[in-house]
Amino acid sequence: MTRSRRSLLMPWLVAVIGFPIGGFIGHLVAGPAATVAAALASGLIAGAGIGLAQAVALSLRSSSRIAWIAATAAGLGVALAAMTAATGQIETTAEAVILGGLSGLAIGTAQAALLVRDRVANAWLWAPATGLAWSIGWLVTASIGVALVSGWPVFGLSGALAAQVITGLAVLRLLRPPAAVTA
Repeated sequence: MTRSRRSLLMPWLVAVIGFPIGGFIGHLVAGPAATVAAALASGLIAGAGIGLAQAVALSLRSSSRIAWIAATAAGLGVALAAMTAATGQIETTAEAVILGGLSGLAIGTAQAALLVRDRVANAWLWAPATGLAWSIGWLVTASIGVALVSGWPVFGLSGALAAQVITGLAVLRLLRPPAAVTA
């Protein structure tokens, strides 16, 4: 996480493409997230696509990139499978928003652990910011009329843009230089 705030914002927003691409591939390979097994598989695949796009935006190298992708994939896969086990296939806006919060918190917690390892100040802020962003991402997607019963593992482009803007603001906050201490 050595990039400057200014050089990170645009790639972070461009990483929005990881959401629809990862979601499409996850849905194509595993089918609708209507069963726990399909939800786990499609979530792992979609999460890997999202994690890869974010890792590229963050300019992570080798082992850090792999860890970020794995954390994102595991967070989405497990959260989507757990939500599907509890409710069945996501069909309502409320379920989608809860899924967003759950998956965002799972992903954010796993990614925050990596940020802590890299000694990013206030890395713990990443988990709730990601949870909020993913909830809003699903809310935006459901609000524009995307059919939730299709069983997508992640929200679409409109929700992804909203989520990336929110998490982009969090990235800028996390990378802000510490305030100078005055005597």
